[in-house]
Amino acid sequence: MKRLLLLALLSLAFLLPVSFTSCFPESAVRQKKIDRERKQKEKKARKQYEMDLKRHHKSQSKQTHAMMRESRKKSKKLTPLK
Repeated sequence: MKRLLLLALLSLAFLLPVSFTSCFPESAVRQKKIDRERKQKEKKARKQYEMDLKRHHKSQSKQTHAMMRESRKKSKKLTPLK
């Protein structure tokens, strides 16, 4: 009876650390995948925003376009560096 109890405790002592460590790599892989997808979505959204902005600028008249360009130049000069 003592041998059976000792054997059960030893097997439990070996199995517990194995069962806890198997979860961590999967969560790290999942987190990396989520981060990668988030970066792709941000990149895609940024590209779409820039394309929309470009389309907006092209649809303006020449005079309006020139004023917008001047405003951008002024704001770059007045805005402090980050």
